[in-house]
Amino acid sequence: MTTSTDPADRPATGASPATPAASATSAASAARTVLAVLADQIAELAPDVVALQEVDKGQARSGRLDQAAVLAELLGWEHYRFAATCAGPVAGLRRRPRRSALANSSDDVLGLGRALLGRPPAGFGNALLSRHPVTAWRVRRLGRGPATVSRRGDHPIWDPRGYELATSTMRNLLTATLTLTDAALTGVSTLSVGTTHLATRTDTATGQLAAAWGALATLPGPHLLAGDYNLRTEEVAPLGIGRQVGDGPTFPAWGPDRRIDHVLTDPWPTGVNGAPAFPVVGAPAWNGARHPLLQAASWGTRTFVVSDHAGTWVDLEPVG
Repeated sequence: MTTSTDPADRPATGASPATPAASATSAASAARTVLAVLADQIAELAPDVVALQEVDKGQARSGRLDQAAVLAELLGWEHYRFAATCAGPVAGLRRRPRRSALANSSDDVLGLGRALLGRPPAGFGNALLSRHPVTAWRVRRLGRGPATVSRRGDHPIWDPRGYELATSTMRNLLTATLTLTDAALTGVSTLSVGTTHLATRTDTATGQLAAAWGALATLPGPHLLAGDYNLRTEEVAPLGIGRQVGDGPTFPAWGPDRRIDHVLTDPWPTGVNGAPAFPVVGAPAWNGARHPLLQAASWGTRTFVVSDHAGTWVDLEPVG
């Protein structure tokens, strides 16, 4: 999730140059205004949980705001968490954070240097916002994936300048175990939700998805794993990981033609023929060994003011 300053908020031609402090204040104000529009768009959906990826904290491009904190404030929600996948500015060396919260300078290996320059910790990653109380937050690292080397320019094959090394971005899974305080999911009191953003390489992303689902599935209650998987629907289904809920293309936002953002929940129990084994009408919902199953009552996608993906939403209810 990124924000950009509207041209109307920039100094007009011929205006006196703004001081650095004034420019920073103006950028933060403009970035907060954009987040206010996003909060209104989210509120229209009346969600219980919001899963975000590519969220900024302390980045110049987004007014150096803590986007997760500001968005939670604008929604009026107390429960949120940010988990950095990378520390540092987006336009520089992206390094693995020592601790994903990036709450203070010690969470970044170069944080002391930033502090001496008067800059707060910066990074970007995933975030979860919840309308319901959260009993436990967890972060699991999913790895980077392999680096790649590619040729560039017309340099001879033996010339090191003819090669470019590209390292992969660190990925993680952020989870929250919620206590549902009202009839959001009748008959369900506990729900575990995860958000993630997987690698762009298909083989790496599938491995990360398996690790993310495996970690989430050990937590209490029904499970939801939402995020940008960088995998198409037809690439996720054969993996047999969870069960996809919701539908509709999500990328790119200005003309979506494929779905790479998904929501997974627990798989159906199956009968001897491999087909879903549903409970009969009037019987209690199937509980597996620990929790009820969820099904999608409705779903859809919509564009948001600050995303190059269309957001995907799902309204869930217990089976039975």
